[in-house]
Parts: sequence; structure tokens; C-alpha cells
Amino acid sequence: MDQPPRNTRGAEPPDDEPFPRFEPGQARRPSRMSGGGGAGAGPAQANPWLIGLAVAVVLGAVSIIAFGFLSPDDNTAASTTTSTTSPDGSTSTSGGEGSTTTDGEGSTTTDGSGTVATTSLPDGSTPPITPVGEAIPIAQLRMTTDGIGPLALGDDGDEVLGKLAATFGDPTQDTGFIVGSGSWGECAGDTIRVVQWGPLNIVVKGEPGDSQFVSYRLDLRYGGITSPTTDIQTQSGLRVSDTVAQMKEIYAGLSLEFVVDPDVGLVFELSDGLGGDLLLWGPVESQDDEALVTGIYSPDSCGEF
Repeated sequence: MDQPPRNTRGAEPPDDEPFPRFEPGQARRPSRMSGGGGAGAGPAQANPWLIGLAVAVVLGAVSIIAFGFLSPDDNTAASTTTSTTSPDGSTSTSGGEGSTTTDGEGSTTTDGSGTVATTSLPDGSTPPITPVGEAIPIAQLRMTTDGIGPLALGDDGDEVLGKLAATFGDPTQDTGFIVGSGSWGECAGDTIRVVQWGPLNIVVKGEPGDSQFVSYRLDLRYGGITSPTTDIQTQSGLRVSDTVAQMKEIYAGLSLEFVVDPDVGLVFELSDGLGGDLLLWGPVESQDDEALVTGIYSPDSCGEF
């Protein structure tokens, strides 16, 4: 046991071991760097110019990366606005978000996809309605496939509105002429005007001074349940607020079906036979006999006028 330990190969370890032995009681102290301060000098100070340069390099790299994230795509075109005045006095303004055209008849605004949003008179006003003739007795205002009493679909729009104004007074709502989306039974893109007297909505198609009466909708959901227009009934005697059972009895000889309209909801459809022409339609609370008929509509006008 007096022999010094050997390594794994059986040789004595060399005198200059790569890892010096740790002797208990002797703490290793870090050596001090030699410098101009001698043995008593403190730790060397970092050069402030080098620190500033390093900070500048880091900030520059961050700025370049951020600019890359925030800069617009190379494929995105810059938004421009162009205004053009034509010889007839109309002005057209176009840009990245859409265009607006203004002329003597009004203004039309389109969005970026080309869909027409609204149309109005140049000053934004609603065309006035001048009463025409004497008031029409309610008993004569019977809803049919072809109109309301003496007011036939296809008649002059201003005249129809004027006769209703003479009967019911000023309307409760008036959209003015707008570009329709099809929600009133018109073709999308048709210029229409919807005038409301209580729950009665009258739709005319055309432009100021040249329009046609194209459809009507009597619907309690538009309010005005105390309006005299709620007393208007169909030629056979159906009124809004009648029950489904009453409607079935009134139209026992015709085809009556219930379907779901994507815009209106559950509606009845009255036709002159299975698969025949639609006569009238409108919303109902449900198909139960006790449920109420809440609206009566003329057929949609798209493709008819």
C-alpha cells in the first residue's frame, strides 16, 4: 500500500496533474489582472465608447426588424383619389375604398366591391308627396294580387302615393329613392322608394318624377297597430291579426302552404293550385290554428316591372 496510485493504464500519474489537488483549508482566490494600478488597483472599467457603440448596433437591428413587420406588402397598391368633372356637369370621385358620382339626378355611392349602397337627391332631401284627389274609403281598399283597390300595380308612383296621402295623411316613414338590395321583393340594384303609413308599406320603382307602384306589404311588425291601415283587408276578407284557422276557412278552395323565407321567417303562401301562381303571402306566428297572421304581402316585383 506504500506504492503511489496508478492510473487506469497502470502508470503512475505525472507530477504536473491537469487538475491540481484540493487541499483542505486552502481557499482559492481569483487572481487579479495586472495593470497600471499595480497589486492594489480595483477591477478594470469598461470603455464607455464601446458600450455606446454596442447599444447603437442593437437599436439599429431592432429598428430594421420592426420596419420589416410594419411596412405594407409590396403587392398592396397605394390608395389614390381621383376627381373628374364631365361636360354635363357631373362629378365622379374614385379611390381605394369606392367611388361617388354626383349629377343632376342625385348621387350614387359604391363600395370597393362595386356594390351600390345608396342613392339620394343632391341635397339629401326626400321628394315631397302631394295629396291627390279625395280620401279613398277603407272599404274600397282591398288587397289583391294586382294592387290595393283602385291602386293598381304598375300605376304611376307619384299618383299612388298622392292618393294614399289624401287618405291617410303624411307618411310615418319614407326612405326616399334608394338602391335596393332585394329585401322588398325588388331585383338587387333596382332604384326603389318605400313609403310607410303605419304597418302599410308601399314600394315604388324608378326615379323622382318617373316611378311605378310595384308592390305592397302590410305587416304589424313595422308598428302603427292603431293606424287605420290595419283595417285594410284582402278581397276575400282576410285581415292582419286574423288567426291561421280563419285564413284556412277563408281560402278553403285554394292552395295554402307554410314555408320559411330567409328574410321574413315563417310565412304562408297562397296560390291558385299546387304549384300554381302565387297570389298573396306573408308572415305568421306559427302553423297552429290559434296563431296570428301578422302580415299580408303582394308577390315580389323582381322581373315583373
